[in-house]
Order: sequence, then structure tokens, then C-alpha cells
Amino acid sequence: MNGNVNITCAQAKEIDLVSYLSTLGYEPTKIKASQYWYLSPFRKERTASFKVNRIMNRWYDFGEGIGGSIIDFGIRYYHCSVSEFLSSYLEGRTVPVQVLDKVILPIPNEPILLVNSVRNLNTISLIKYLASRMISFDIASVYLKEVSYINSGRQFYGFGFQNNHSGWEIRSKHFKGSAAPKFLTHLSYGSNAIQVFEGFMDFLSFLQLNAAAGKSRSSDFLILNSTTMVAQAISVLHTYHSVDLYLDNDPAGERATCLIKLELPKAKDNRIRFAGFTDLNEYLCAQGITAWTPP
Repeated sequence: MNGNVNITCAQAKEIDLVSYLSTLGYEPTKIKASQYWYLSPFRKERTASFKVNRIMNRWYDFGEGIGGSIIDFGIRYYHCSVSEFLSSYLEGRTVPVQVLDKVILPIPNEPILLVNSVRNLNTISLIKYLASRMISFDIASVYLKEVSYINSGRQFYGFGFQNNHSGWEIRSKHFKGSAAPKFLTHLSYGSNAIQVFEGFMDFLSFLQLNAAAGKSRSSDFLILNSTTMVAQAISVLHTYHSVDLYLDNDPAGERATCLIKLELPKAKDNRIRFAGFTDLNEYLCAQGITAWTPP
């Protein structure tokens, strides 16, 4: 860093945290994929509890329950203001630090689907399939449509869940796919609390479980429709006071949950509520709708 260059907050946040920590003498004790674990720079400890996610370029200290960007680290580490950190501890450094390379998460290849008609849910076979997944018609019909689509020159039908960019997640007993553009679905009702789900079947399962428990809707909802939508989701979640996560109990769900919590430590991971099951719908099917206790 050159002391004659004025560093902005945006520029500072581009600095690779792993490289910056190395200049301070801190090296990871364990590396697992994009997760770098350290003995906390904030205190003496024997077991690493300080983690940096190199994709998000964010840190989280599990011992204190705090985290954030390099700026949040600097003001905590040096006990200084933001301006003091930028001018005295970044601009004045003679040891160069690397700039983080942006990591673009690939979206899995899917067949190109063309939706050519949309109507209310009506086909018996689709309704029976939803019933086999323990989703009632009363709940499904509010959020799902019946869509006709062309795939590889042939026409099919299924139930569709629309995202906020007018794309569709399409399902049937024998098919799972998307009609572009791929995006998340944000259902806003003016609440300061939000529930987050990986897929719409888990969202519908949540509504089904709560309905069985006599609990009415009391929050907004965010359905990722793909774990590749985490960055877009975080920008939405920043505006909420309360964030509850119900992502899958699998590696993709774990990764997405960690990424969100690194950026938003206030977010609550609720996967323990369906521990032993991959997702909420699997839990619903195995346990029955009377098994749910509202949060």
C-alpha cells in the first residue's frame, strides 16, 4: 500500500483478508475449501474459533459472536475508528496485500425451457403429487401455477413457482428444472422479520407445518431457488431485523448458511429443527404435519 493514496471503504473491502492476516503474523491452523480457521487474533486460545470465508471475504469469531469485513476487523483489532484504520493501518503499511479475485459461482447447466402458458393449478395428477409430498391444495394454489412448457422441442406441464425476475421453478413427479431467468423469490408483506428457504417445496412445507399448528403468517419470506443466489439474498436480508434460515442439511445448505451468517451474524440457523432430515419437506413427509412446534 502506498501512503500517498487515499483508500476508501470500498477499496479496503477488496483486500484479501487471508493475505492481510498473514501480514499481521496470523496463519490458518486449518483450511477446508474456502474456510480458513485461525486462533483468534482478539485473545489467547488453544482451539481455533476465528474463521474467514475467502469467497465472501468475511470473518466470523465464534468465541465472541461477531464478524464482518476487513474494516470491522480493523476497528476491533486496533481499537480505532474507521477513518483511523484506513489512514493509519492500511495506507501506512509497507507490506503489500493481495486484492481479492472475485469468485463467480457457476449455475448448474440445465435444459433451456420455454414456458408457453400459465393457468391456475387444476390437473389432478399434479395435485395428487403435491399431496404425496404432504402439501395441501389450499396452500399450494396460493403460490403455485400450472405451467405448460417446451423442453427439447416437446411440450410438457408441471406446477411452477415464479421468481422476482419472472422466471419459473418447475416440478412434477418426473421432472425438476427452471425456466430462465434464474433468480430468488422475495415475498414481502411489510414485516421486519423474514424466513429463508432454499427451495419452494420447503417454503410450502413450512406453511403446511405452521398451519397444522394453528400459526398464521407473521413474516416475510425469501426463497433462494438455488444456493447460487446467496449474494443476492444477502443484499435483501440486510434490511431485516430478524432473519431465520431453514436451508438444507447437506453440503450446499451448510455452505450457504455459513456464507449468510458470515455477512449477517444475526441470522439464526434453524436446521436443528429438522435434524436427521435433508430438508423441511423430507421432515414433513416423515413426521406428519402434527409433529411441528412453531418457533
